[in-house]
Amino acid sequence: MVKVKINRVLGMSVILLTGLIHIYNVPGEYQDAPYLGALFFVFFLASIVSAIGIYYNHFMWGWILGGLLSLGAIIGYLISRTVGLPLMEVEDWGPVLAYFSIFLEIVYFIPFTAFSLPILRKARC
Repeated sequence: MVKVKINRVLGMSVILLTGLIHIYNVPGEYQDAPYLGALFFVFFLASIVSAIGIYYNHFMWGWILGGLLSLGAIIGYLISRTVGLPLMEVEDWGPVLAYFSIFLEIVYFIPFTAFSLPILRKARC
């Protein structure tokens, strides 16, 4: 029982922190491409919904939404640094805050996996 509570606290903390990083970057991203600033803002709002879902132990709105947010952010970052996003050129790798956000998004999958795999196995049976 303690393990589940620690996973929930860790999951909530990590997804909220990545949301805060994204809201911090909204003005700069909006200057580069308005749609990207809007996506960063939506990420922030969705991270709040995910954290609330994790707190109330709602699997779909908590853990899965957070997993999709993290995966989408990682993929978006990699695309923006390799082939580029629409209306933008390929960006340079970095800054350090982006690396920290990617690290947190990867860390999110530790409690996400620990919490979700047993539930998904039960649902399949």
